[in-house]
Amino acid sequence: MKSKRAPWAWLGAWALLAVIPVAASTPDEPEISGSMVGLLDGEEREWFIVSQGTDSNATFVELGDQVTIDLVGFVEPDDWQVRDSLSLSITLVEGEVTSFDVLHPIGATAMPPVFTSDNASVQLNLKAFDLQGSKVHLTGRVEGTLALQKELGEDAIADEGIDISVKFDAEASRIEY
Repeated sequence: MKSKRAPWAWLGAWALLAVIPVAASTPDEPEISGSMVGLLDGEEREWFIVSQGTDSNATFVELGDQVTIDLVGFVEPDDWQVRDSLSLSITLVEGEVTSFDVLHPIGATAMPPVFTSDNASVQLNLKAFDLQGSKVHLTGRVEGTLALQKELGEDAIADEGIDISVKFDAEASRIEY
């Protein structure tokens, strides 16, 4: 009888040991939930929109007929540094875009100096918006010129801006309060 139990016990323990590293590493592994790709100041760039465990850089909130989506892309999928990231916030009412903001920090924080869509000439073309339960899939393009905001409280200066032409494709997760 011992010989019959021993192989099964060993196989069960081996299977459990094989699964534990995968289960333990899964929440820590970044998962790419979208991207932003295109030209920024004439240079080809790519930003990764990442989820890791319960943290996500693609989220949305729904309040009645209003949906606000926030996307943040990072240069490296496993290094969420603010410097050189690209942030896009879109507000829709009854499915129509009513406002949006683009932010490209050039320092270590989201505080100025930054390139921003405030006081700038930037257009958003939302090509697809598909809300299914707790997820929304969206695609589109941002084009124009971002303005430079040098100091907090100062207006952004369009004359010192950079051109942007970036397409985005992401799946955002609902934030529930």
